[in-house]
Amino acid sequence: MKKFVFTLGVFAVVSSIGCRQESFTQPTKQCNGMVAVNSLHPMKDSLQAIISRYIARGLPGVQVAVKNGNGWYLTSGGYARTESKDTMQPCRVSWIFSITKTYTASLVMKLKEKGKINLDASIKTYLPEAISSDITGSDKITVRNLLNHASGLVDFAELPEFLTWQFSDPLNQPTMQQIIAMLKGKELLSEPGVDYKYSNTNYLLLTLILQQVSGNSYEQLLKTEITQPLRLQQTFFHLSEKQINNLDFPDYYFDRDASEQLENITPWNNALGNACEGWGGIAAAPSDVITFYEALMNGKVVNNASLQEMKTWFRGRSSEGPEYGFGLEYYQYADGGLPQMGHEGDGIGNSTIALYVPGNNTYVYINVTAGRKIFGPYLFKITDFKNEICRYVAKWK
Repeated sequence: MKKFVFTLGVFAVVSSIGCRQESFTQPTKQCNGMVAVNSLHPMKDSLQAIISRYIARGLPGVQVAVKNGNGWYLTSGGYARTESKDTMQPCRVSWIFSITKTYTASLVMKLKEKGKINLDASIKTYLPEAISSDITGSDKITVRNLLNHASGLVDFAELPEFLTWQFSDPLNQPTMQQIIAMLKGKELLSEPGVDYKYSNTNYLLLTLILQQVSGNSYEQLLKTEITQPLRLQQTFFHLSEKQINNLDFPDYYFDRDASEQLENITPWNNALGNACEGWGGIAAAPSDVITFYEALMNGKVVNNASLQEMKTWFRGRSSEGPEYGFGLEYYQYADGGLPQMGHEGDGIGNSTIALYVPGNNTYVYINVTAGRKIFGPYLFKITDFKNEICRYVAKWK
């Protein structure tokens, strides 16, 4: 999930630990046989210098992966589990959260290519009456409005009902049906197609539309349309606790009091990841995320016409610049050059970004195993780290 900030105190799920200051990086020549890493990659030293600096500032664990004309470079820093000093590995599977929206938008476009979805039809056309009747404006909001966050719908993740649920029972996440009930009767923030407002509600409804139109679950669509054709063997959805343990996910941390004292909130982050469905529910290894993005940008996921629509940037009435395509965020880390595109993701205990830089044909993926949902030191540390890596990659020649 992305762009909801918890502004209230959050209780500890597991015991509190102190902020770690060790600087430890772990480059690798081979990543569990998944991709061959160029140990002489020209970005290597700069990437590891940035990682070391932010691990010293207290980030518990990070992963960075890049791919360009010089091949792959995957590296990591810090610890997967700070309590046991279990080294963070570049290949570990972790939640990608709202990067999932790029996959979801791609699935919508694939059904559009098959003539099963009209982007300019109202969402009432595709949703069951029991659901559309609870969504204000369902007769005038289009599928296109959902894809580019121009629907005017409130973000359920900002609703008091949802936040209260997170604070009171985080290991028992609400279902889609329970979230729809929270949305009943909520007024639109703006008329559809007028303003940009990032809202997880849009991609919740797209998930339901995908399932309704195809007759398949989101998980099955993801497998048949994306992971199997692209041979993404380290991309997962709806994982049991046993599977998460077997895949050796890292632990996740959160500074609930903005006091630079991290708490291990792994069970909460895992519960949230599993509940996010098509708006944030995918877990993947870094190399799989980049492989998906590279295939998408090269016309191997959707056709070229669909890709161009996905890269058509919506700019709302109140926007200062381009905002969002279909499942793609607009970035400008290198002023004056071609814009970059990708998506960020945020859970309660980790923060991610996938970015494509057309100017130098480079892909980068970043995962930090600490959350930034509270205004405070870790919001800035994590954001600064991601921005510094992305600026370096965007400006690299």
